[in-house]
Amino acid sequence: MNNKKLIRFVFGITSLLGGAGFSLVICFVLFPPDQIKENTVPDESASLPTLSADGYDQNPVKNPSDLVDIVALAGSTERRVALYRLLEKKSGAQVTDLLRSTLSASNSENVYPVQRLLFSELSRLDPAKALELIWETERTRWGSFLEIVATQWSSIAPREALRTFSSLTEPWKGKAIRSVFQHQGSLSKEELEAVAESLNIIDYFVRWAVEAELAHVMDEPGIAFNLVLETDISDFQKRTMLRMITRSWIDRESTDNIGFMLSLVDEVFNDEPYYFLSAIVADIAASIPKIAWEQLLSLSEDTQERLTSRVFRSWANQDPISAIQAITTKEYMESQKSEVKWLLMGWVFALSGQVLEQIDLVPEDFRSFVVNEAIRYRAQSLSPSEALDLLEQFEQRGINTFEATATFVINWSQTDPTAAVEWVIQNLDKNSINGISMLRFALEELALLNSTKAMEIALKQPENSGLADAVIIALAQRGKIDEGLALLPQVRNTTNSYVYSSIGGSLIESGRVEDALALGASLDETMRSDFYRRLAWPWLRFDVEALLEQLPQLENVEVRSMIATSVLQQQELYPHLSEEELEIVTALVLEESNER
Repeated sequence: MNNKKLIRFVFGITSLLGGAGFSLVICFVLFPPDQIKENTVPDESASLPTLSADGYDQNPVKNPSDLVDIVALAGSTERRVALYRLLEKKSGAQVTDLLRSTLSASNSENVYPVQRLLFSELSRLDPAKALELIWETERTRWGSFLEIVATQWSSIAPREALRTFSSLTEPWKGKAIRSVFQHQGSLSKEELEAVAESLNIIDYFVRWAVEAELAHVMDEPGIAFNLVLETDISDFQKRTMLRMITRSWIDRESTDNIGFMLSLVDEVFNDEPYYFLSAIVADIAASIPKIAWEQLLSLSEDTQERLTSRVFRSWANQDPISAIQAITTKEYMESQKSEVKWLLMGWVFALSGQVLEQIDLVPEDFRSFVVNEAIRYRAQSLSPSEALDLLEQFEQRGINTFEATATFVINWSQTDPTAAVEWVIQNLDKNSINGISMLRFALEELALLNSTKAMEIALKQPENSGLADAVIIALAQRGKIDEGLALLPQVRNTTNSYVYSSIGGSLIESGRVEDALALGASLDETMRSDFYRRLAWPWLRFDVEALLEQLPQLENVEVRSMIATSVLQQQELYPHLSEEELEIVTALVLEESNER
């Protein structure tokens, strides 16, 4: 297009100010032909329509007046000019009808840009109706149309726009409100803050204000970080902004400066929650993790202590082989051996299911630990048969898998305790400590599902295993106190007072003090003393007011004395009582108890 034609075209568009309105000119600027999101590349060869002195081509074929014909036009510019002409002097109701007619149209590649222009014009005439129509379009278009409506409405009546948008649900509420803040020009910052306060959307205003401030200090990350940390916004919003600052910083800096970046981040976030520090360090290290690791080792010991795990995990995520080779060198092992175990946890996480293939890279002293972490990590994704097969393969490599097997049994017991119990009985030596401990895990979980069956199996095990006791204790500690009480007569080892104490403590914790005292009274005299002394701690911990009220009223003075003595012993370790309360308890202790 030569300059004369361009000038004639601009004059033609300007004449629309008296018709379709200023919003359409804005729309032409906001959505130029080369930025319209269409499904096909615009026809670059299409020429602009020949304009009359009034700015329009008089050819009715090239300037259709029917919306269907306008949508069918191939060239985006022709489409826009025809649409401007159609919208001249149209009312809000008429534009609404035009826009609504496109909602049922076939999904032509040209419908979307036409809808955008219609939404812009309707937003000028009746923004509330435009907002209402958004939700009748395809969901994938909501965000785009909402931005158009919010931008237009903010220039006309920002207070009304904010009032309306504040009642939307997320994420649309936040998107629309932020757009008004960004594009309105009639309210000062103070006025905008007051409106936000009155509408209870002050948190959106604060976040927008912080982002505006960040734009001025983005090149000074220390200041930018502190600005975000000192702002009263949610931790999620803080983390989002902090990572935005970090990524901008990474884009500007060279790899030679990673050490300085890590040092500054450690200094700024030294007293902040670790999840902020972790996310930022992960982003920095992920750019070039090997260099980040090397430069980290040149920083202070305190900085290394706080950042090593996070930097190493970023390296392991990208190159697990090189990462583990770095921490298993003779030099590093000699200086940081105690740290290696925790770094290997990140390595296992990065390797996911490939630990078996890479186990030879792990120093022999750490292989059992790594296998356990691998089983723990993959517990939810492996079937029992797959986990058992993996454990067997590790064992064939000469690795001690007891800890890993115990981890597997614990996880399996939580999903299928019956199968876990059966496997342990069939595959482990029930007379060994290892076999008994794993069977205990499984039986405790089975007891919650079927206490009768769990006790039946427990009583078939060696008497000195204590598994029957474990079933009752598990029931008491998991809130199934009455089931535990019902099974008490079946316990063979009646000299184990801890079983009764466990139930007694659970009764106290649930407010059943009388039942706990009655249980103590039913015990043999040889176990009664231990029971009452152990009863003091849960009573003191969970209901000290009831303790001070009910303890002096107990008829049995010996029982009162035993509990009071234990309360005083607990007070020395964990002070709970005031001086006046101590006097009440002390008065209940018999003289012979004091002498002892």
